[in-house]
Amino acid sequence: MKKVLFAISVLVLCAACAPKGNVNGSVESQLWAPVSGAQVTVVGSKATAKTDVEGKFTIDANEGDTVVVTLSGYRTAKAVVKDGTVNATLNYTLKTVTVNEDNTVTFKYSAPDAKSVQVCGNFFQLPNGTFGEGIARMTKDEEGLWTYTTVPTKSELYRYVFLIDGNYTIDAAAPYTIRDGEVLRNVFVVPGEVGDLTMVQDVNHGTMSKIWYPSSLGYERRMTVYTPWGYEKSQKKYPVLYLLHGGGGDENEWQNLGRAAQIMDNLIAAGKCEPMIVVMPNGHVGMTAAPGENSLGYENAKASRGAVRAAPNAYEATFMDVVNFVDATYRTIADRQHRAICGLSMGGGHTSVICVNYPDKFGYVGLFSAAVRNYSDDVENTRVSEMTKDYNKKLAALFSYNPYFYIAIGDEDFLYQANKAYRENLDALGYPYTYVESDCGHVWKNWRHYLADFAAKLFK
Repeated sequence: MKKVLFAISVLVLCAACAPKGNVNGSVESQLWAPVSGAQVTVVGSKATAKTDVEGKFTIDANEGDTVVVTLSGYRTAKAVVKDGTVNATLNYTLKTVTVNEDNTVTFKYSAPDAKSVQVCGNFFQLPNGTFGEGIARMTKDEEGLWTYTTVPTKSELYRYVFLIDGNYTIDAAAPYTIRDGEVLRNVFVVPGEVGDLTMVQDVNHGTMSKIWYPSSLGYERRMTVYTPWGYEKSQKKYPVLYLLHGGGGDENEWQNLGRAAQIMDNLIAAGKCEPMIVVMPNGHVGMTAAPGENSLGYENAKASRGAVRAAPNAYEATFMDVVNFVDATYRTIADRQHRAICGLSMGGGHTSVICVNYPDKFGYVGLFSAAVRNYSDDVENTRVSEMTKDYNKKLAALFSYNPYFYIAIGDEDFLYQANKAYRENLDALGYPYTYVESDCGHVWKNWRHYLADFAAKLFK
């Protein structure tokens, strides 16, 4: 055999102008970037194609050999070696995710040699209290194309991943992925009022920045900061919302999974909320920053979270580091009536502790599916730190300032009973609050909705 220069690209060509060896050309014409990692088969033997900077591959083949090219999720292409070269085109005719007119969603995946292909995602209705992903088996046709269609789904942003012979596989044909803790997923949107809120619309856009700040823990930490459109070109001062993530997240979570920038842009443009700065700090004191952004390099998220040990409630105890830095760095209105705090799950638990320890700092408090505890029934204070000690006395100090207090949770959330007990304690003490109960469990579709609802009530 001899070395053959082998150019592979993901290319949709008009059938009339397709090069010799191209199969199943489409009627569209669109050039895609060269694709690396393709699987190449030559006369029954397999070779791994290696790419250069121009996207060309070198393989072993003979004149007249038929070369088969396959890339996961794409159609297979065949071409014949001629004059020492072969041009194979992977026809991008396969749309892997299609939202149909009736709001069903059809998934397609080309894997002729696979024994099993499944689609996993958060668009399935899961059992009571469960958070995670559902799964469905896809059906294979004679050409090796696997298909699955959902029932009609509500307008929302959803995530998904394929499971190929037991291995999780990102959709190579999809343009966008998100990281949720230790996992990567693709996303799609079912359009409508809810889904559209999470999308980039033709409106004025704010700015997302990654900022390092000094911490009294003894090391610098990282936060994400959203500033509304017009901030850079004015001298105006703005109110601030502190938006805290859950136990599986970091300072990137509300930006990526929560779509905080898009939600804020769209709400502000529609006049539904006041322009505000949104601060999204990292809630793990054992983590200086998100994976790949800290001194550990590209460690996994779980390892990063445990990199530094700290005392119980150390995050809450040092939270004013964040507030003081933001007030010193940004044009904020630095008083309690123009400062809000909210969080989901673990971040909701953090919020419930921070707000009572700094009662004169936050005029608005939001608990989203919060990991709260009813400290009032712990007479001996055996389960608490100084930050949670005498919790009801601290609640009294907080409510003496008449804050807007917001609690939201899904009716199937595994933290439902904990939140019920927390509310019952507020009821017994006579403290007012707004309560929102939605369907589903411990899921992002709820938290994005709670953010939009809570933000619309701030700084009025």
